[in-house]
Amino acid sequence: MNHVPIRTPDDSHLHHQHPGSHDQHRVLDLDAEVFGGNLAAVLDMAGVSAARSVVDLGAGTGAGSRLLRGRYPDASLTCIDNDPEMLEVLHRQGFAVVAADLDDGLPVLAGTLNTSDAAVTAAGAPVDLVWASSSLHHLANPARLLSEVHRALAPGGVLVVAELATLPRFLKNLPGALLEQRCHAAAAAEGWNRHPDWTPVLEVAGFGVTRSEVTTNAPVTPAAREYARQWFARFLHLAALTAEDRGAVENLLEQFSDNIELEPRATRTAWIATVD
Repeated sequence: MNHVPIRTPDDSHLHHQHPGSHDQHRVLDLDAEVFGGNLAAVLDMAGVSAARSVVDLGAGTGAGSRLLRGRYPDASLTCIDNDPEMLEVLHRQGFAVVAADLDDGLPVLAGTLNTSDAAVTAAGAPVDLVWASSSLHHLANPARLLSEVHRALAPGGVLVVAELATLPRFLKNLPGALLEQRCHAAAAAEGWNRHPDWTPVLEVAGFGVTRSEVTTNAPVTPAAREYARQWFARFLHLAALTAEDRGAVENLLEQFSDNIELEPRATRTAWIATVD
């Protein structure tokens, strides 16, 4: 999959398909609502003040796409995904969508990659910015895609790759924060949020790369509380969680209320890849 689906716990930071597509969309929307500032800070790092053409790789429900449309309202924005439900969600938001598997390459550039002219999108505009948030680690062959992106970008173009550096944290005080830490350790043991350091892969593709991290503390809102509950409900699916911690998570969920102090925070790693 090219978007950020709720997959099996060993395949994605937003994990599994349980309990259904409606909840899948809700979790993705909650992530955008609660930690949208984190994504905005990543985009700030790119330093792209204006763009004629923008591509969102693995657009999902459109969190990054909405950010890009707000930042570059006059740009031609193309959203790529391979999930029909996600594509329909994007279409309803008014985005131009392309159904494609990114392991097959960059579809909006079909027919241009072997020419000596500047690569163009289907709309005919040079590609100034490519956005890939939590999508590259789903690919079997990201090196191929990255090489094609490098060839597609206009001179001075930028590719932004973003991944969660760690799972989001929500609980403020002990012992809850220690329980959350152990849940994260169990999740890591099962491969949640597994992704490489993209620096060497991007450099092989021909990019100049700057790697940074950005941490955002989000306000405590009803959406943040709902999102925290979603995470802890999914921690119950961890086989690596001890019986004691599983019971503690169940108790936490039963007692989850406005009395539980939260401090939502997320850290993303950003790779700003440039074409000379």
